Amino acid sequence: MDDVAAHAAITETILSYAEYVDAGDNQKWAQLFCKDAIFDEGRSVQGRSAIEALLPKLLRLFTATSHHISNIRIDRTAPDRASSTSYVYAWHRKLDGTDFEFWGRYVDELKFEDDSWRFASRKVEQFGARGLDITVDRVPRRESENL
Repeated sequence: MDDVAAHAAITETILSYAEYVDAGDNQKWAQLFCKDAIFDEGRSVQGRSAIEALLPKLLRLFTATSHHISNIRIDRTAPDRASSTSYVYAWHRKLDGTDFEFWGRYVDELKFEDDSWRFASRKVEQFGARGLDITVDRVPRRESENL
């Protein structure tokens, strides 16, 4: 697969993640991950079956979600490997009718496995949040003396 085709397929994996989360489709969502993948959204889980079991637990707090992905950067590191970052804005409607908003980024390692580009690891990092106290690693910031 050439770099252009790999970039398009990896972008599709990244965008499908948001689509499947918002649809609550934990089976399709889990298939975006390698069999032994690591997913870290404040706490780490490993393995596709553990990742599949996680989505319903995360979504049970909300009646609706809408994830928006941007600033996708992909670096192909080997014929079957790549790393990427992408930014996310995610709106959530909580059970009490109030909103939770999240601004962050995904830091990914991807692998070509079973004829698809899949996440070997995905780490969620937070720029900011409003409406819910969450524990997600914050994006490292520059020291103020360097600004």
